[in-house]
Amino acid sequence: MIKFFRKIRQNLLTENKFSKYLLYAIGEIVLVIVGILFALQINNWNSTKIADNQELDLYAKLLNDLNDNFDFTIMKITEMKRHQNVHYQVYNESKGRAAYDLNTNLNFLHWLQIFEADISEKHTESLSSIRNDNIRDLLKHFIRKEKGVSDNYTRWNKLKQEHVRPFFRKYGIHNTEAAFNDNPYDFAPLGYIDLIDHSKLKELYGSTELDEILFDLRFQTSWTYSSLKNLEISNNEFAEVLVNALTQNGRTKNIKRIPRKHLSDLVTKGKTIDEVIQVINSEDKKDSDYITSIWAINALGYDLFKKKNFNEALKLFKLNTELYPDKANPWDSYSECLMAMGKKEEGIKAYKKFVELSPDNDSAKRTLEELEISE
Repeated sequence: MIKFFRKIRQNLLTENKFSKYLLYAIGEIVLVIVGILFALQINNWNSTKIADNQELDLYAKLLNDLNDNFDFTIMKITEMKRHQNVHYQVYNESKGRAAYDLNTNLNFLHWLQIFEADISEKHTESLSSIRNDNIRDLLKHFIRKEKGVSDNYTRWNKLKQEHVRPFFRKYGIHNTEAAFNDNPYDFAPLGYIDLIDHSKLKELYGSTELDEILFDLRFQTSWTYSSLKNLEISNNEFAEVLVNALTQNGRTKNIKRIPRKHLSDLVTKGKTIDEVIQVINSEDKKDSDYITSIWAINALGYDLFKKKNFNEALKLFKLNTELYPDKANPWDSYSECLMAMGKKEEGIKAYKKFVELSPDNDSAKRTLEELEISE
């Protein structure tokens, strides 16, 4: 082909057709430029397609993480409702509006809670990779919402640590006798004993101090609960946009957002824990009728644990370590249950794994040292 064009140029020069030669040369240059531009366009098109696919991959990952976050948020909403129910029960009982309910778990007055800003941790850096303005803004908005929830949890725990617990200590409301009835080297007796002595708490019914404590708990819990509900709404709105973006670009596999049921519903229907585990193992985690996330499994495990159904709880905690071996929390729960069952050696082994996966948790390191000394 090159020889062919060279021959044309030589013939034009030989025949002294300089003007035609010049036009031909210009035409050839134009063709070369057009070819280069065409090649660049193809390269740009390929680069854009690659970037588009990478962004869609990011959307799919983000949607999957939002699904897990949704499950976690629902679990935290349920926890906060339980806390608030206890606050109302104690207040109404103190005012003579309600009778004492043996099923009221007063430990909720003492317990702290954790909240993990999972989307912020995983996707803050993703902001720079998202070219779609709407989706980038939605992610920014969600991260702000998540931070707001995290801040509320910090304030809520601070209220417990700086006001509620000191109040209980001041009036000797902690159930010290029950706490010391267990083996002194059991790791987690506090998970299933009554930390609060109801009879001592009752002596303060009607006092200004208790009313103020309940007032603070009621409002900080409400703020935290409200922020969680807002996060739930933001999660649904964001997920819907991502589903639409993925669907419009031909990504239809495993992106459904369907209302899912709690694993406890299976127990309510009479299913055994072994049958529940079969459901967890058999269903696609991304497209399941039930919430089968790490938090959902852990929550059901603790429901059983608090009822002292340790053998069944242990099955779920163990399953969680198998499904999520690189996550710290399942190992903590698994260890706690083993310890409560008197299986100290196995419990310490599981707790070592928890510490290994929580390198910044100094408190856990100290606990492990104490456990190993007492072994």
